Amino acid sequence: MTRFRVTDQEIVRRRWDKERSHFVELLDLHLESAADGVAVMRMPYRAEISNGTGAVHGGAIVSLCDTVFYCALASIYGRDQETTTAALQCNFLRPALPPHDLVAEAKILKAGRRIVYGEVMVRSGERLVAHATLNFLNTNREQEKR
Repeated sequence: MTRFRVTDQEIVRRRWDKERSHFVELLDLHLESAADGVAVMRMPYRAEISNGTGAVHGGAIVSLCDTVFYCALASIYGRDQETTTAALQCNFLRPALPPHDLVAEAKILKAGRRIVYGEVMVRSGERLVAHATLNFLNTNREQEKR
């Protein structure tokens, strides 16, 4: 297994911003750092991602968790590793209210050959608003065709 070492976080952030998907762009997710199985991502608070009570919609929070966990995984396996979310459980602990951005920190707890397990903590200001656990499955399309 080749380990992907990040030595310049600015290069990582610029590459992420340049290559992010349309959905990630729609949510305005910004990678702040990624190295050694840990990643931090920010989602600015905007009315467009809020629910009827003004809090950030749970679906946006789950998408943030899924995306930042992928970045933590890529910091170990590299961006070329094909992977897919196998399981994601998100517990919402309190509403994510304005004006604070959401900051999510992903941490790989077990990096296996095929299964990668970890967690994401999401904060709004100083308050912990969500905790997620995730399993990603590293795949190889050639193997799956058999």
